[in-house]
Amino acid sequence: MKIIASLVLYRHSQADIEKTLESLSSEQSIDKICIVDNGGHCGWLEGLRHPKIEVIRLAVNRGFGSGHNAVFQKFNQDCDYILVCNPDISFTTGQVDKLYSFSMQRQTGLSIPKVVYPDGSLQHGCKLLPTPWQLFVRRFGSSLADKMNQDYELRQADYSCSFFAPSLSGCFMLISRQALQKTGGFDERFFLYLEDVDLSRRVCTSALPVEYCPGSTVVHESQRRSYRDIKFLMYHVFSAVRYFNKWGWFLDTDRDALNTRCLSELPQARNV
Repeated sequence: MKIIASLVLYRHSQADIEKTLESLSSEQSIDKICIVDNGGHCGWLEGLRHPKIEVIRLAVNRGFGSGHNAVFQKFNQDCDYILVCNPDISFTTGQVDKLYSFSMQRQTGLSIPKVVYPDGSLQHGCKLLPTPWQLFVRRFGSSLADKMNQDYELRQADYSCSFFAPSLSGCFMLISRQALQKTGGFDERFFLYLEDVDLSRRVCTSALPVEYCPGSTVVHESQRRSYRDIKFLMYHVFSAVRYFNKWGWFLDTDRDALNTRCLSELPQARNV
């Protein structure tokens, strides 16, 4: 198979994912859509019938990464790539096919398309690896965040060109069989948030290409629940602590090297 799409749900209704399923099922390069019922709360999946869809039910919700890992473990040997997809994604027909062609041509370990908001404005799905200060300022220091984000979110990049970035958004990422074999998938110590940053940097250090694909575009509603819900804010804080405990808080030579490489290779937008 070419691509198996992985979709992790937690208390979602069928209406919540209708546009996502419609988008995924229309792609020729997607041979299977694997829906993970994380915690067993989506009883309506019993009546869902589609030749491409398969359901995995997990009795306990151990987090976003753990849900996708269940798909990785079951299907990694059966396809070229697995597509990690959020349930609030939609796109026009052919966008995954374009991303797949790009990824096969470049033999990428990890790639993402251009990600936009519903109004068409750019989401910055390509980033540098964060420092503790950057994450703190982005979340709590709004007056300083905009200036800091110029570099951190690679706002100066020419998004009409492909380029390397050490951190790619987990809302819609295409990861190869080889990359999964080398990394083992998501680190399940991250229940929610920063699991995509952690996986991205591990693919970067596996000697497989990590690239942004400019020829494919998807729409992401991006609920940003950690800005509205204290529970999700705490998930974010706990994940940040785990991330920096793992990779280093202030001394992280791999982070510095990957960020320097990204900035030195980055195609610059003409209006910057």
